[in-house]
Amino acid sequence: MEAEINKRLTLNLLIQGAATHSHLTLHHLVKDELDAIDSDLVELYDKVAVSGFLANWYGDLVLLCGRPKRFWRRTHRRGHPFARHALLATHGGTLAEASRRHAVARAHEKGAATTPGMHYLQLVRLVIQVFQIEADHTDTLEELAKQVTSSVWGIDQTRLEAELTTQVQVGPMRTPTTLVGKAIQAAAAGYSTVIRSGDRFTVTAKAWNWPLLTHELVKGTAELVCLHGLNTLDRETYDQVMEAADRIEYETWHMQAGAELWRRLLAVLPSDRPLAEVLMLLARLEPDELEQAMLTVIERPAAARTLLVAL
Repeated sequence: MEAEINKRLTLNLLIQGAATHSHLTLHHLVKDELDAIDSDLVELYDKVAVSGFLANWYGDLVLLCGRPKRFWRRTHRRGHPFARHALLATHGGTLAEASRRHAVARAHEKGAATTPGMHYLQLVRLVIQVFQIEADHTDTLEELAKQVTSSVWGIDQTRLEAELTTQVQVGPMRTPTTLVGKAIQAAAAGYSTVIRSGDRFTVTAKAWNWPLLTHELVKGTAELVCLHGLNTLDRETYDQVMEAADRIEYETWHMQAGAELWRRLLAVLPSDRPLAEVLMLLARLEPDELEQAMLTVIERPAAARTLLVAL
């Protein structure tokens, strides 16, 4: 059971990492279409996306979840949620700090504030600006979010549902068991889920703005792909694994460490294989094999290239 829980935690790292990477970058793949809507959108999306990601270190999430450096410094202590996860206990803090530095560098490049306080005020202003521009173009932007997700992940666009809205709850949601979890769930600006109807699976995403909408669409798509790594579990085991690993309180930490893990994985991926196929094959590995593969990506990138080709 512990091995399966740890495998799910690793998959969650990859899912959140893929979603965060998309949040920061996908708008550049449809720059011409966004310019046709408003010439200011791409620059605004650059700033609001990186500023939103930095909120994991500099925003109100820190008041709820605690200081990141302190959290990652304690991973080896008994009782820490990731103490028995080899990758996170060993490399979680290093990955999270690399993500923060990457985000700070990107923020400086895009003209976004990185000073606590100033960052928060700017983020609020940026979110309002985006709301004002997007209000008259929601249908077009929703279709564009599905289009770019489909093109990157090779998923049929008819299996994606996207909505720009402030009412972001989707489907049946797991009720958090802690006050922190309940507060995070109530304040969330986006959600996604995989919905099954007969033999057909679809991804539904809702979010406040377009960068968050692509984040949620990719998160849902990556979740759908990673179900290939869970579909051999019996129902009781599946429920116990999800209850232990899929806690909303962990999402901040998964985004911090997962963003850097995903960047490192992209750097060693075979160029002639679809992204979704590689993630599917990783998800189907046994728990110890997946753990070793991700440790190799971090510790021995050259060997990781060979390993991924062998999949």
